[in-house]
Amino acid sequence: MNQRVAILLLCVLVCGSDAFHRITMQRHKHRRLPHARHLWASRRHIQRKFGVTSAASTTASPPSNSNSSSTSTSTPSEAIEPLFNAYQTQFYGPCLVSDQPFTVQFDTGSSDLWIPNSNCTSCIKTCGNAVFQTSKSKTFKANGNPFSIKYGIGKVSGVIASDTVSVEQISIENQGFGLVSQTATCSSFDGIFGMAYKAIAATGQTPPFYSMIEQKLVDKPIFSFHLKSNTSDGGSLILGGFNSSLFQGSLTYVNVTQQKYWKFTMDYIGFPSKKCRRCNGCQAIMDSGTSLLIGPTEDIKQLNTKVGATYNSTNGLWEVPCGRISYLPVLELGIAGKKFKVRPQEYIIAFEENVCISGFMELAGLNFWIIGDVFFREHYLVFDLEQNRIGIAKAK
Repeated sequence: MNQRVAILLLCVLVCGSDAFHRITMQRHKHRRLPHARHLWASRRHIQRKFGVTSAASTTASPPSNSNSSSTSTSTPSEAIEPLFNAYQTQFYGPCLVSDQPFTVQFDTGSSDLWIPNSNCTSCIKTCGNAVFQTSKSKTFKANGNPFSIKYGIGKVSGVIASDTVSVEQISIENQGFGLVSQTATCSSFDGIFGMAYKAIAATGQTPPFYSMIEQKLVDKPIFSFHLKSNTSDGGSLILGGFNSSLFQGSLTYVNVTQQKYWKFTMDYIGFPSKKCRRCNGCQAIMDSGTSLLIGPTEDIKQLNTKVGATYNSTNGLWEVPCGRISYLPVLELGIAGKKFKVRPQEYIIAFEENVCISGFMELAGLNFWIIGDVFFREHYLVFDLEQNRIGIAKAK
């Protein structure tokens, strides 16, 4: 058997007959935001996104923005999308609308696709976003119906339209999306690519991953995240399957309890000692669009106290001396009877040379947990729409 035949046979054994499309994540290199302002905005983002009130909303004010400027289980059609790593706290990737490029946040905590329109003055002059030029697309269709979605410290609004939307080799025809003409805040991305259940689509349009399934662009209704920190390669998003070479052992599955968000039952969250655990069979949402671990006020206070964090009422964040990181305990999340660990190097985020920020954030009125990128960076996450479940394994 010659070498070429051997390699081809190996590929068949590893990948089956399925094609493999990969979206690679990379570090975001432009429109930098200071850490404190970025994390403060995340608090307000969660407040609006899930309809709850920040515990520090009456006392905290946004930090100064003086430095800111605007082998595998695979399928016949499986896209692997490169993602950008922005300050180790959020991850983004590229997509095309018509043939116009945008950087979008792939968000399992929302279900809408939206991008800035060319008539959005603040998107261009203040935020420096890429904007959509309707006159340059031959496949653009105007709907004209207005929409408005609350995000961050404000909202985005505009009109609904449709066009061809492409992610790597996958092109969705007549995908409905929002064209934003007004926004009250800037982000490190141009738009949102929602990946939650269609029941919460604020625009009323079919979410793009559902469109991929309906148009038979992916064989399996599964997507998966492999996020990476402290590297120029931010990891990847696989549309249509998952890659078993990117995680250790086998996947642990937990059922979705509410087919709106990716909500599930979490056994507990805390530190190895049972006295340092919070939550007892509580509900949690797996949210790639959230940077931190968000929970009820008292629970978060207890976790932050355990790691020696002090609350800064000026910026509404919990601060930890960076020199303490190597001495802090490993965080544990109990899910489906298994322990999943997060190292302090991941749940503490560098802010300045001698100040680091806790990845545990509180929201008053919250009665569930939001599991964000602090957890994603340590684990491989599989989102299965067919069986309404989430698969979790330690990432390589």
